[in-house]
Amino acid sequence: MSYVIAVAGKGGVGKSTLSALLVRALSERAGEIVLAVDADPNANLGDKLGVKVERTIGQLREDLLKRADEISGGGSKQDAVMYQLRLAMMEGEKFDLVTMGRQEGRGCYCYINNLLRTFLDEVMDSYRYVVIDNEAGMEHLSRRTCQRMDMLVVVSDPTAVGLTTARRILELAKEMEVQFAHSMLVISRTGDGLPDTLFKAVEEAGFESWTMLPYDERVEELAVAGRPLTELPRKSKAAAAVLEIAEQMR
Repeated sequence: MSYVIAVAGKGGVGKSTLSALLVRALSERAGEIVLAVDADPNANLGDKLGVKVERTIGQLREDLLKRADEISGGGSKQDAVMYQLRLAMMEGEKFDLVTMGRQEGRGCYCYINNLLRTFLDEVMDSYRYVVIDNEAGMEHLSRRTCQRMDMLVVVSDPTAVGLTTARRILELAKEMEVQFAHSMLVISRTGDGLPDTLFKAVEEAGFESWTMLPYDERVEELAVAGRPLTELPRKSKAAAAVLEIAEQMR
């Protein structure tokens, strides 16, 4: 059984950064290939992992819908779809990446989406760890990817508004009956720690645990230069903090 981690949060708080660093930390600790799933329509997990994404699941979905009449029915149709889905997976160093891409357009996608969920469920079982970089609204978890996870991680910036958003994301996940065994709040880009005024908001957010991801100038330098986070030194502040977070995921 794989250990599934879903990372969510509003745009710009650093969830893709955390996801990428988690992929590296988990693969190095376990000594195994990690499955990374980029489920954010604003897909950039591949960039942060240093992989050029050539095809997304969204593009594949559109192609399959257009070619529905060309693909024979029954088991052969499912086999053909599964084969195409495997072709859409990108291989990196110590990880495999699936990029969901944009949401579907017009047309009936029910059958294809069911195959996508079946495919992801089957693929996930082949990995010790799965990291899903999710959109804030949780749509992918409720509709197109797995609904079971071991750890729901919500990322927030160190502001009252950000913590309120994090709390709402957790509440939304519960309302949508997304199953998760544990929940963690990660407050990113903290400088000298968390202001005293925010501790009450953290407690009221309702997470099982919380931690901080410190501001790291090396992360910013790589982003400005357009370089992947795989080049971040292991002893940098952010990498060290994520390694500690990964230790809690067993």
